[in-house]
Amino acid sequence: MRRLPALLLVLSLLVGWAGPAAAWAPDFDTLDQAIQDLQADLARPSGATATAALEPQMQQVEAQLAAREAALAARRDTLEGQRDQLQRTGEHLEQSLRSLEDSQILSRVLLELRQSLPEIEASPMLAAAIADLRLRQFDLARQLRDLSPRTGTAGTAPPGQLAPGRALLALPEQLDSLIDDATTLLALEQEVVGLHQRLESRIDERMFWIPSNRPVDIHWLLALPEQLRQQLGEIRLGETLGELAAGLRSHPLVFLPLLLVIGLLLHRRRWLSAQVTALNEQAGTADGDGLWHTPAAILLTALQALPVSLALALCGLALEIDGRGQNASLGAALLAMAEVWLVFFSSYRILAPGGIAERHFHWPVQRVAFLRRHLRSLGLVMLGLAAVTRYAESLPGELSEDVLGTLIVLGGYALAALLLFRVVQQRSGRDTPPGAGEVLVGALLAALPVALIVAVGLGYYYTALKLTGRLIGTLFLLIGWQLLQACLLRQLSVASTRLAHHRREQEAGQQPAAAAARTPAGEDQSTAPGDEPGLDLDQVNQQSLRLLRWLMLGGLAFGLYLIWADLISLFAYLDNVSLWHYLAADGETQVSISLRDLLGALVLLAVAVALGRNLPGLLEVTVLSRLRLAQGSAYATTTLLSYVIFSVGFVLSLGTLGVSWDKLQWLVAALGVGLGFGLQEIFANFVSGLIILFERPIRIGDVVTLGNQSGVVKRIRIRATTISDFDRKDIVIPNKVFITGELTNWSLTDTVTRVIVRVGVAYGSDLELTRTLLLRAARENPRVISDPEPLVYFLAFGASTLDHELRVHVRELTDRNPAIDEINRRIDSLFREHNVEIAFNQVDVHLRSLPERGSGATPAGNTGADS
Repeated sequence: MRRLPALLLVLSLLVGWAGPAAAWAPDFDTLDQAIQDLQADLARPSGATATAALEPQMQQVEAQLAAREAALAARRDTLEGQRDQLQRTGEHLEQSLRSLEDSQILSRVLLELRQSLPEIEASPMLAAAIADLRLRQFDLARQLRDLSPRTGTAGTAPPGQLAPGRALLALPEQLDSLIDDATTLLALEQEVVGLHQRLESRIDERMFWIPSNRPVDIHWLLALPEQLRQQLGEIRLGETLGELAAGLRSHPLVFLPLLLVIGLLLHRRRWLSAQVTALNEQAGTADGDGLWHTPAAILLTALQALPVSLALALCGLALEIDGRGQNASLGAALLAMAEVWLVFFSSYRILAPGGIAERHFHWPVQRVAFLRRHLRSLGLVMLGLAAVTRYAESLPGELSEDVLGTLIVLGGYALAALLLFRVVQQRSGRDTPPGAGEVLVGALLAALPVALIVAVGLGYYYTALKLTGRLIGTLFLLIGWQLLQACLLRQLSVASTRLAHHRREQEAGQQPAAAAARTPAGEDQSTAPGDEPGLDLDQVNQQSLRLLRWLMLGGLAFGLYLIWADLISLFAYLDNVSLWHYLAADGETQVSISLRDLLGALVLLAVAVALGRNLPGLLEVTVLSRLRLAQGSAYATTTLLSYVIFSVGFVLSLGTLGVSWDKLQWLVAALGVGLGFGLQEIFANFVSGLIILFERPIRIGDVVTLGNQSGVVKRIRIRATTISDFDRKDIVIPNKVFITGELTNWSLTDTVTRVIVRVGVAYGSDLELTRTLLLRAARENPRVISDPEPLVYFLAFGASTLDHELRVHVRELTDRNPAIDEINRRIDSLFREHNVEIAFNQVDVHLRSLPERGSGATPAGNTGADS
């Protein structure tokens, strides 16, 4: 899509530049006015001489009818000639496509055919003019029927009145004939326009997919110095400057106002800078900030960049008006540079230190500095690419010899890829790394220049030029989209800040005493007006933010479609690349699967995967969250929705590749057989997963125990469920185990659980005091709830202890171990204070003396014999 430069629109408003030649349109207004005058005279009371008095009006209408008939005939002859020319061009095109195939010669032939297509000047107002003329004919015929008794007929009118009467009565038939001619012309015009569009689309489609230049190989490099010297020698800079000056002198009424505007902006540049600085200083203040400060600052910043853009546009217009030699192409290049300069230099000024980005948008300083450096380099690269692209597109016949342009675009693509990748991947000034969406956009933007380098290297120079214009347009769109989004977010922030400030003033006026009482002692209540912070965006109305983001994303998608829409039809060429064939349902027709079908199937599958991963989450945030469903129900709904989306996308992708349901049914039958053998466990886990999602014995976030495994349910998938244990290890358990095995869900209905603390005191301890101290330790702990209340039981006489149990309840599962720890420590402290002994195991050792040994016995300790 050729962009309509906003700069040219401004210039046309300033100097009244007419732009392209106006389309052909029949001048039916004069005829319509003549018929209106005639009808007005007919409406007056008429006598015997009334018909003769209509003679001047009738002559005027007849003259207008003759002139319109002649104009329609001339227009018809022109359109018929253009139709014949287009038909001959179409025949030549088909012959060239069959004989030359995809060669570089074919590219030159297509370029010549593209230039030979006639300019079709459609008349968009012709249909409306025909409708108005038809309505005027009906009114005139009705009026003549009403006046027929007074005007007379050919047989009753007095002598001398017959000719005017016949002419008047024949006027509706003449109008009907004119309307028929105009309708036929409209049909012919639509036929010619359609033929022109089809030929243009056909040529563009083939030119996009065939090389226009020699590939960049060793032979191209060897011939480069000579071709470069020859091309540089053809540049006549002195002649171009002379023709530029002559063009400026020859159209002073066009260019003098532009020179005055440039001079005025240069003269007032300090005032503009001071105004922007003042608006930046007022941003964020309670008394000076306003809703229109940011748009005004951006507009003034654009005015600072406008002098250079106007100067480039002035030179470009002068060269285009001159039109001799390559001046028109140079003029188009200068106009493209004017657009790039206006956009990128304005953005560069917005990113100035202490400027709009920092003071109005509150972007981090490091991020602003990073973007400022890289945007300046990217703007210089885009200036060169825009100039070369627009110049080469206006001279398609010289593309094959444009080695200078090839070198410039190769270097520009390389620098653009590097800069774009760095801009999107930058992390300076960010609290978090870039998200997946930003990484994807950066990868696509950086990959496009790399792909263009490959295309130019293979000889697809024309293709690369076409895509370069879209790349520049996409950058314009992204810059404008980012600025607009930042402005709208700031508008919401300023409005919320004002509303909060107004409410605080109302509360302070209505309840001054209460406001003073709520202020902590010693707190400084004075706030400098210039230091009052704006509300954080999280405090702004979430519905407005959500709606704004959706509208902005929709606008971005629509803008991208407008930029790239005209290239979508070029992919119809991929239908000619056949991959395989299959029989249709009738068993006889051969259906071809092309490369376009394969790419479409992959796109469908990618869209299904993207929707399946993101749409359920969006549904949960926007819809299910308002229904107040339990966490498990919402998760079950979104999970099943993702399964459905994946399944539908998979089936549609297979259908695009020719795998219809009559073939899928055999796959389903084979799957059924497989379920009875090797896949039965997988199918059992799948069904168990569905049961878990609907019956909900476990939910996301539940604490469960399954056998000797305990942990928190983290994820429920189609085959297995993931549990994160208390060592932060993920355990994957098949879904079948949860249905057929014994499962303990600690938080299915309630998270309150009982904790038992066992204590043994020594024999002889005061049991009532022990009970009192244990209850005291429990009731003093903040984790222990009062309902159910703590209980103490004396359960058994142990071997060395009097065994007690303290039974308490805690609210959360995470409080169990901390509560046991805190209660044990408190019990130990209380027992020490009240001399209650915590018993330990006691062992009584009894020593028994052995009797004295008789004769022959060895006394204790005597182990040796006499020596």
